[in-house]
Amino acid sequence: MIDHRAVGATLATLAAVAAAGCAAAGTAGAAAVPAGCDPSGATVHWSTPVRQPRLTRVDLFASDAGGTGTVVLDEPITASVAGVTAPDGWVAALAASLSTATGSTVRTGPVRLPDGGYSMLGGAQDDPSIPESLLYQGVETITADFTVDCAPPVTGTFTSWTTTGLGTVACAQADEPAEPLGRLARRHCPRTPAPHPPALDLAPSPTVPPPGALTAT
Repeated sequence: MIDHRAVGATLATLAAVAAAGCAAAGTAGAAAVPAGCDPSGATVHWSTPVRQPRLTRVDLFASDAGGTGTVVLDEPITASVAGVTAPDGWVAALAASLSTATGSTVRTGPVRLPDGGYSMLGGAQDDPSIPESLLYQGVETITADFTVDCAPPVTGTFTSWTTTGLGTVACAQADEPAEPLGRLARRHCPRTPAPHPPALDLAPSPTVPPPGALTAT
């Protein structure tokens, strides 16, 4: 049985690590920004955003390990601007602009864990010989190209995140989790059961009348 006090300590560690890896004005590329060009005071044009689930932390637990988890993935997310050397303040300004364009909040601060209690085991235990479970945290990333109407225009790519997810995966469960982050996390299980065979279609086949036969209507 998993020690929930140990799980709570792990959750606290997750929060601390997430805060240490909080979003910053990450930049890439060498394009220069014209003097006075500021996304908060200019029109910004956006491409269609690409949203993807991304894990930021996965801890592996075994029922015989006394509730002690092992970190198998630790990749805090950082908001970033690529293709241009972004001055201070551009990450926040671009996040605000993309939030307005998409209608969803684009975040740049530390990834916050949702409040509430957590249970380590979930789903059917299809193979009792597999004791491992995973505790995972992740986000939905959002990436879009932008053009800021300056003279000359400034183009680049902005990446950040919108929503967070936290959950558990029982490695003894044969079926893939329904939640996208859970499916990604399951790949970190050291072993999983064989998937369930597909259900047989037992529906009767339609009767085809012989050539020339009449069908009543």
